[in-house]
Amino acid sequence: MAGRVPLSLLHLHGYLKGEDFRIRIVDERTAPDIPAFINSLGNDVLCFGISSFTGIQIANGLKIAALLKAKFPRTPVIWGGWHPSSLPEQTLKHPLVDIVVRGPGEETFRELLHALSGGKPLSEVKGISYKLNGELFHNPDRELTGVLEKLRLSYDAIDVEKYIFKQPWGDRSIGIIMSLGCPFKCGFCAVASVYKCRTFYRDLDLVLEEIDYLVDKHRINAIIFDDDNFFVSSRRVREFCEKLINKPYKIAWDAGAHVGLLLKHYDDAALKLIKDSGCRQLYIGAESGSDEVLELIDKKATVAQTLEYVKKMKAIGIRSFLSTMACLPGTSSEDIYMTMEMLLKCRDIDPDLRFRLFYYTPYPATPLYAKALETGMKEPKGLEEWSQHTLRKFKAPWIKSSHRKQIRYFYFYYFPYSTGIKHEAFEIGLLNNILKKLFRLVFENILLVKLAKWRTRNSNYKFQADAFFVIQGQRLKSFYNHAVRKQAADLFSDYED
Repeated sequence: MAGRVPLSLLHLHGYLKGEDFRIRIVDERTAPDIPAFINSLGNDVLCFGISSFTGIQIANGLKIAALLKAKFPRTPVIWGGWHPSSLPEQTLKHPLVDIVVRGPGEETFRELLHALSGGKPLSEVKGISYKLNGELFHNPDRELTGVLEKLRLSYDAIDVEKYIFKQPWGDRSIGIIMSLGCPFKCGFCAVASVYKCRTFYRDLDLVLEEIDYLVDKHRINAIIFDDDNFFVSSRRVREFCEKLINKPYKIAWDAGAHVGLLLKHYDDAALKLIKDSGCRQLYIGAESGSDEVLELIDKKATVAQTLEYVKKMKAIGIRSFLSTMACLPGTSSEDIYMTMEMLLKCRDIDPDLRFRLFYYTPYPATPLYAKALETGMKEPKGLEEWSQHTLRKFKAPWIKSSHRKQIRYFYFYYFPYSTGIKHEAFEIGLLNNILKKLFRLVFENILLVKLAKWRTRNSNYKFQADAFFVIQGQRLKSFYNHAVRKQAADLFSDYED
């Protein structure tokens, strides 16, 4: 599985259908040999585009841009996506960047292609920044429009099979999108800076037609909606669920929501409709167990609402998934323990609760970014430095090593062990299997589980030799691979080795 579908590139491709240009999508995750692909190109290429988030995508983008410039030194390399849109001036200063497309790129890129092919000067294309004779120019922003509404995604431009993955309720799952944007402006999120707190919707019938296609042609049986906030319009969600229920096939789906909006606009009848249409999991940004931190990040939500949300989802039969973060600038270690306590309370309500616990990582064009700089973060000076700005590699100066240790201990030991460790069945025919089972029964299931339950019940995390032993027990596959690692495999890469 290569990962999520490159939806932004499918948007561009779909929008440019009918234009007199031949567009080729190359995904570095699925392309077998990008250097060979570049060498195979002729001299009739109008431009190259590179889309990038902050982080490792920048490093790979620079490598590809260097290969492109080596063979096509006069062909413009255009950068777009979240990072170039957030820092267009700094991005444009790099020698491997000729033009930056800022914000949503469908109409901007279309006009840019016509300009590059001789239609009009670059100075008339809204939404771009560009170089001319060594000088940098920033054209006016492009107005946000509803181009998304009637847009048909070009699934024929990619190998869909390479983006299908497994999850608990579907062995052939894929991500799609029904809307872009969000009315909220959380302090850690850049969505508001691009979409100005507005939401742009795709036509519902087109979305359902797209699902029909994926089910029929690729046997998709589960959908993940990658919307910024799926539940902004309760009318649209109800209409979608009603139409999905009437389909001749059954399909599971999950999506993300804002807890305050969900509780306010969706009553029990609406939640039952959502469940009946195939929804198996709802994902919310719970963020913190401290109302003070939630206020700091302008979450427009409370800890009490998170608990209420988990209760409602448990009652209706939809699994809760919480995203949380710790170590924001200007907060205390007490906030970490409050978040841990909230997660344990949620687990008591729903033993099947899933969650993620991240270190806060500051990104440009977000409200909290200035606070991070004030608190000691050193701003990366160029694209190469930004390529190392990832969740795993960023070391915030305000985070103590003890904070990181506590988060790791909680995620890999206290939470799973206090829940109770379940092992796969053993074959008891051999002595080593008998000894292994006895070890797990006596040492792990009795001692470590009881100790983890005692610690979480009493909020006592002093002298954490047991946690240290379990974390080091990653090397002791006799118990680790069957328990903690299996539960946390999707998150392990988010923490240091």
